[in-house]
Amino acid sequence: MLDLVKRLAPFRLAPNSPETDRCVEILKEELPFTVHEFPPGMEHNGWIVPWSWHVEKAEIRKEGKPVYDGAAHPLGVMGYAESFSGRVGLAELKKHLTFRRDWPNAVGYHCDYYYKPWLADWGFSVPYSLYENLPAGDYDIELRTIRTPGTMKVCEFLLAGKSTETVVLNAHNCHAAQANDDISGIAVGIEVMKRLAGRENRLSYRLIVCPEHLGTVFYLAKIGPEKAKYFRSCIFLESLGTGGQLALQESFTGSSLLDRAARHFLYTGGWDFRCEAFRKIIGNDETVWESPGFEVPAISLSRHPFPEYHTSMDNPDIIREDKLRESAEAVLGILDILETDCRMERKFTGLIALSNPKYDLYISPGTDPSIASASDENRIKWNYLMDCLPRYFDRKTTIFEIAEKFGLPHRDVYLYLRKFREKELIEFI
Repeated sequence: MLDLVKRLAPFRLAPNSPETDRCVEILKEELPFTVHEFPPGMEHNGWIVPWSWHVEKAEIRKEGKPVYDGAAHPLGVMGYAESFSGRVGLAELKKHLTFRRDWPNAVGYHCDYYYKPWLADWGFSVPYSLYENLPAGDYDIELRTIRTPGTMKVCEFLLAGKSTETVVLNAHNCHAAQANDDISGIAVGIEVMKRLAGRENRLSYRLIVCPEHLGTVFYLAKIGPEKAKYFRSCIFLESLGTGGQLALQESFTGSSLLDRAARHFLYTGGWDFRCEAFRKIIGNDETVWESPGFEVPAISLSRHPFPEYHTSMDNPDIIREDKLRESAEAVLGILDILETDCRMERKFTGLIALSNPKYDLYISPGTDPSIASASDENRIKWNYLMDCLPRYFDRKTTIFEIAEKFGLPHRDVYLYLRKFREKELIEFI
């Protein structure tokens, strides 16, 4: 995963650009993505596909001497800035400069014009240390940006399961030179799909990698509500490669099966995480998936906030392989609940003697090493579960509902119930 981050992080990404096209080709080396293409100028609900854009030259000079080269770093020119050539005074120049006071020697990420092309103007992103020390006088500007009719691309990888019921994973590839936000999310998503591909799945899975908002808006508009009705839930993956705790952001209602599964997995697994309501941690494509007519419950997993957010300091040096791996394990753990959840049908009548060697299903306190969660507190829970469990073989109650009710890890409860199935006492339905 870290190798992929290092490979893609330096790219001059944008919602539509030549280097985003290069990114798409590299992603296709990782998974056989289907690529949906949308022409510039296409409009939906006021959203507009931008023209393919890149910077050819971006110089600020004073008295013939270079002051700033905006092409030296992918963030050095405001995203989707227009061309400009001419001489301006200091006051006018400063109107076209953006900066980050909290990172005086870094360059900030400016993306407003991609989403509001009617506001587009010329401009540079500069270090604040440069901005505050610009001397009075006139400056010569040579900013050449090129717009071509290239298409905006949305990458979709489908891993079909036994059911058409689909879980979507989503990450974006439009932030120039931002390793954590969000090349890390792409890397984690690809890793998860590769691992899922190595097993037999009940559910289907789709990984969507595309420009933030714009990509998902036009993708959903293309496939329409009829096809999207199979999308049961979505996990947005962002900023997962740095240190710090996981941040779980709930869906719009906060009560979907995916919400409950995510909270349950992280809580019962002892993960270091925090949980907040919809759009209270970070805003991405959740609003698109949850939009009227689609209403796909969308949570997000991130490690937001992180200090380098939306600056040139968000580079591969801050990414940790162990955190990427941990993030992938968290996603897979949540998906495992959705994969294995089912109802049960009883094949017996009356009370089973669980301790009889014929069944060997009784969990004696502290003696069953297969129960990973056998703390003192959990042993009490397991003992109570055994008393109640037969009543849940009613074709109505799911395995996850049992795990959730008793506060026990879903995986452990599932593995325990598989023993009942092996003894032909129940069937999974």
